[in-house]
Amino acid sequence: MPMRPRIFSLMLTAFGLVIVLGVGGMLTVFWLVTQSAQRSPERWQARPEVFARAEARRLAQLYERNGSWANVESSFGPIERELRAANLQSVALLDAEGRVVASRTPRRTPPPAPGVPLPLLDGDGSTDGVTVRSVPIRLDGDQIGALVIVYRGAPGSQGGFATFARSVLSAGLALTAILLALAAFFSGRISKPLRQLDAAAHAMAAGNLQVRVQPGPVREVADLARSFNRMADTLEDADRQRRQLTADVAHELRTPLSIIKGRLEGIEDGVYRADPEQVAGLLDEVSLLERLIEDLRLLALADAGQLTLAPELVDPAGLLQDARRSFAQQAQERGVALQVAAGPALPELTADPQRIAQVLGNLVSNALRHTPAGGTVALAARAQPDGVLFEVRDSGVGIAPEDLPRIFDRFFRADSSRARASGGAGLGLAIARRIVEAHGGRIWATSAPGQGTAVHFILPCH
Repeated sequence: MPMRPRIFSLMLTAFGLVIVLGVGGMLTVFWLVTQSAQRSPERWQARPEVFARAEARRLAQLYERNGSWANVESSFGPIERELRAANLQSVALLDAEGRVVASRTPRRTPPPAPGVPLPLLDGDGSTDGVTVRSVPIRLDGDQIGALVIVYRGAPGSQGGFATFARSVLSAGLALTAILLALAAFFSGRISKPLRQLDAAAHAMAAGNLQVRVQPGPVREVADLARSFNRMADTLEDADRQRRQLTADVAHELRTPLSIIKGRLEGIEDGVYRADPEQVAGLLDEVSLLERLIEDLRLLALADAGQLTLAPELVDPAGLLQDARRSFAQQAQERGVALQVAAGPALPELTADPQRIAQVLGNLVSNALRHTPAGGTVALAARAQPDGVLFEVRDSGVGIAPEDLPRIFDRFFRADSSRARASGGAGLGLAIARRIVEAHGGRIWATSAPGQGTAVHFILPCH
């Protein structure tokens, strides 16, 4: 079996490629810009000089208006802003005699005091990576002063560019390390819940149906974990029902088989005579076995989605009348009134009449079994927007609220003390639900202790 990569490795690789390509592209752009600057360093050093020449022209105009350098300090605002924006160390204004008229510097070193004479610089000078440039200020051909700027970097040197390149490279590497760490963190946050799901699935495959997983921080992974937990709940419930079904089937089969075996052994030993009464009793037990086996077969077919239906157009009112005729004698023997009420203008249904008759038969049989003498069992049908609603209502003792959700389960009896002969095997309502659902309908019950029980089911018209 070929080795497949883990999702953590895939995600980390994808994140890493995006990060490396992004940061690498950024560094490439900076490298190209740096190489261009190294080939033409005057471009990088043009800004302070252009600024100085522009300020020299502005200061010459100021001198022409005022006739002197008085109050020139108030005009140093643009110079101060440029100091912050450019790589300037300081700016000083000298008069014609070389005395400092005004100066600005963002550094901690104190600027030259105004009035202190400095030699007028002609051109520029450089020392220890610091460049000093002097821009003369002229008016009508005469030099009235000079603007001296000091900034980091020697003319034509490449040390500043190398420092800049190293800084960009260091920043890129640090950014790459941080982003890779974040990528590993987020990849782990996603892959860890998936590893837990994988471990839980292996545990469930080994037979541990109680295993559950905690939803992860990612929405899709959390939804997957919740779906897994719901599946585990369903499987655990199905396993419990399977075990209960096996025990119930064994119990239901054991009783009639024990009776048959006991009577046959009694006949063999001469305890009983093989007269018609004994044969009739044995045939009754065989009939119980046949009915139980047929019910189980019907439920198995319904569970497998292979329940055979023969649909045709049927009249809902006719189904109720047929059920009343089938149970009329039994109701009379029990002293229970059997009533039918069909609503007006009931639409015809496309359904299997024998299967629906089986549903009504199971419901009416249960209702008669739980209704005391003098009570009433009412059958009704009325039209609904989505089909025809059938109802079988009795006036019996009702069902406890805690038992009501389980009455459609197999082998469930609200009164577990009832004998099988009087209470049935507990499969009638389960079969009714399967048949109704096979027709695309739904079935439910309402009840209250002491107020009787009503079972409703609705079948679609088409």
